[in-house]
Amino acid sequence: MGPPRDRAAGGSMKRLAALVVLGLFVAARSVTAEAAKPAAGPYDPALNGWEQVQAAAAKAAADGRRVLVVVGGNWCPWCRALDRLMTDDAALRDEVAAHFELVHLNYSKENKNPEAMARLGNPDKLGFPSFVVLSPQLKVLHLQESGAFETGNAKKPGHDPAKLIAFLKQWEK
Repeated sequence: MGPPRDRAAGGSMKRLAALVVLGLFVAARSVTAEAAKPAAGPYDPALNGWEQVQAAAAKAAADGRRVLVVVGGNWCPWCRALDRLMTDDAALRDEVAAHFELVHLNYSKENKNPEAMARLGNPDKLGFPSFVVLSPQLKVLHLQESGAFETGNAKKPGHDPAKLIAFLKQWEK
């Protein structure tokens, strides 16, 4: 028989261990919940997509440009990467600004923008991101999936700015 045990000390250790485990569980859940949130980005699920497109068409008509709709969502890593490229690559950014009124049209579980998708020829069926080129009068000129613009380089995946610029030049006004 060993030395007598201090029951109070054993109970305190068990309680402490239970609190540590509980604390780790709560911390892990909050990290998981944070990771599950869609990343911030240019696609706003709170907006009415068709109203966005109509407003862009009005601006495009006044400026003598066309409308470029990029369909995607903040949940989509390829969509966020394309947005970064369109922001960071000066030649691509300038091409878009000079010839198009740009709309980031959200498609997500929160808002699939069914009216806009139907009026634009269902670009959501092409995958994400996808492109719609419109006249200022809201005529769909072209639907395009974005896979054609990928680099094809496994070491540097993403979209190729030169391919995107060549595509956009075909649709300048």
